[in-house]
Amino acid sequence: MIAAAGAVTAVALLVAGGVTAVLMSRHDQRATPSGVGGGATATRPAAFACATPPPPVATPVPSMSPPADSRYRLRTGWTWHDDPAGFRIAAPVGWAHWTEEAVTCFREPSGARVLSVEVGPRRADPVAHWKAEETRLVAGAALPGYRKVDISGLDFFDGAALWECSWENAAGERVHSIRLLANTSAGQAFTVSWLTKEFDWQVNAAYFVMIRQSFTPTL
Repeated sequence: MIAAAGAVTAVALLVAGGVTAVLMSRHDQRATPSGVGGGATATRPAAFACATPPPPVATPVPSMSPPADSRYRLRTGWTWHDDPAGFRIAAPVGWAHWTEEAVTCFREPSGARVLSVEVGPRRADPVAHWKAEETRLVAGAALPGYRKVDISGLDFFDGAALWECSWENAAGERVHSIRLLANTSAGQAFTVSWLTKEFDWQVNAAYFVMIRQSFTPTL
């Protein structure tokens, strides 16, 4: 379990740590189970992609050597992932890796944590975009028990905004995510998402900081 103060600390780490990356999630309303565990028993609009068990085509993330231009040392058990979608990011070794349309998914085997990266169109107002998504998903019953922690703008890349919240998944577990949308070029934005169980959120906040520090557009 995590109190609001703990969640705010996670946000503070983003800003105080010198934000150099972006975080995002898929947030469509496909009729798929939205649980992060294999025990999802209900069906409702998904809060974002990669939240259901990995498909058969998923492959384990292999351990890779650090890129020559890397300025960051990753935590034990994490490696560098260069994606053909046009980004580089730290990813956990051995996690299931697959794609869902424009989303690259990384999911903990037999666990609840999910990392996802999506390439999408530039958003003129990232804060307004997250507020509209919040309204759409809550109204569509994709986020039962929804609790907003923060929606706010951040001054990096070419305009960005953070959305942190928690809700109950289809398995009845409370989960917590932090998402950042950032414009990185004239016509493109990246979104990366970090999702865990609410109970485990505070200890996983440090991984989120590493993720955003490692994230780099490559196209």
